[in-house]
Amino acid sequence: MGNNPYSRGSQPETPSRGGQTSSGRGGLLTGRMRAAPRPPALTQGALPVAAPTNMLPVRVIGRREVAPDVVSVYIVLPGAQQAPAPYLPGQFVTLALPTPRETLYRSYSLCGAGDPSEPWELTIKRVDQGAVSNYFYDKVVAGTLLYASLPRGVFTLPGNLHAGMALTMVAIGSGVTPIMGMLRAIARMRPDERPSAQLYYASRTPEDIIFGEELRMMDPREQWLVQRHYLSSRGDRLSPDAILARADNESLRGHWYMCGPTALTREMAERLAQMGVKESHIHAEVFATAPGPAYKLDAESGSGSSDGARITVADTGATLDAQPQETILAALERHGYHPEFSCRAGACGSCKLRVLQGQVSPVGEALSAAEKSAGYALSCIARPMGDITLATGGRPPKGVARVAGAPAPVASRPPQAVTLLRLTAIMGVGALLAGTWNLTNHRPDVWSQQASGATSSTPAGSLTPSSAATSQPGGAPAPTATVNSSGGGGGGGGGAPAPTATATPKPSGGGAPAPTATPKPPAPTPTATSCPSTSKC
Repeated sequence: MGNNPYSRGSQPETPSRGGQTSSGRGGLLTGRMRAAPRPPALTQGALPVAAPTNMLPVRVIGRREVAPDVVSVYIVLPGAQQAPAPYLPGQFVTLALPTPRETLYRSYSLCGAGDPSEPWELTIKRVDQGAVSNYFYDKVVAGTLLYASLPRGVFTLPGNLHAGMALTMVAIGSGVTPIMGMLRAIARMRPDERPSAQLYYASRTPEDIIFGEELRMMDPREQWLVQRHYLSSRGDRLSPDAILARADNESLRGHWYMCGPTALTREMAERLAQMGVKESHIHAEVFATAPGPAYKLDAESGSGSSDGARITVADTGATLDAQPQETILAALERHGYHPEFSCRAGACGSCKLRVLQGQVSPVGEALSAAEKSAGYALSCIARPMGDITLATGGRPPKGVARVAGAPAPVASRPPQAVTLLRLTAIMGVGALLAGTWNLTNHRPDVWSQQASGATSSTPAGSLTPSSAATSQPGGAPAPTATVNSSGGGGGGGGGAPAPTATATPKPSGGGAPAPTATPKPPAPTPTATSCPSTSKC
């Protein structure tokens, strides 16, 4: 395979998961459709029909065929050469391809090391009857404009990555896609800072090993990366038993990353938990199995009501109809609701909604055990098994108000985080304004004239930018609020002086010089005397 022409390193590209419809959160989605769909009606160099919600326009600047039926594309912001947005290795983006009939959504892993100065790198494998994968393979070229979401996903490296940490990575087929981004990031670290890593990787044949050439060259001396490849064409089988038989105490104390079919990742997670691996150290990706744009599923899927159902939305009080085998997300959108979503394939978990009453199927493997216990389900793949009640349906249609006292919708950020963010922003703006005021010469011009003139006059009780000290009876110098030069020096008398903002040291009446709060450059300084209490100073 060739190197990535847009990266600082040598990076062969990755195909998608052959024979699978999608990956889990952060994984690569190939998008198998049940019926032979028509390729998206997009034209080279032109934006799609309409801008989907929460999507930004991106531009393809290059493509590379890296294997039979596999193409890699490199994506930037229009008019730029860097990534459309920063990301972490292991995250994914969702592409939206609007067509005259519907909008197709597909999620793909970001294969790079997380360098925002480099283009996004996505790799797509042609899938039989796959609308999006065939379009990418046949039609997408340099100059093609698409729509993409911001990067998301939690299948990422630990934040405290350091030498001495152990990482074990398990991948089947193109499940290596997000893992490869992590390995590339580790390879760019200083040798004395790299953690140790093990890679268990299953492929069909040697030619099907994704990133094979780059993996061979990444660490040939196995100083930090040990690789074990399993080829099904030779009778090798990657199983939890084969992996865990090699696990030692160091690896069991480290982090585990698994990306592959649901059965493998679920069994591995259960076995690791039984062996004492911390739950926070187990990171699993699954191959989701939702077809097309997550609108209406085939009846042969075996889940969902064949007679339709009613969906009650608690926070608006509305009751909506769901067609037979229709997903919750599709039903809500058909009625004008706007729930959150991203991949539309049960992979990212952003479309989760809480079911208060009734049953849905499937719930979704991307949810945690706590979320499942709380009644959440992934609306993009879940279908009602009968009448159900949802806590919320997302943003309601225009003119539909939420019922007072209804359960609050799940926000992308907790309310406390939103409040804290707003307070932090207000404080930041206030500090910026205060700093700008202090750095700006906002003194009136008359002050400068007073400082350089022979006399100065200000309203009684006001502060002047520069004034001299006046001796009080007894010889103790004291600052004064006003200055009225009479050409002579000497001691003070008259009214009691008021404090001033600045004072210039000046011998007066034999006393010690007054301290200077703000020194002034050498200049003729008038002799200060107290302003009579009867005059207007």
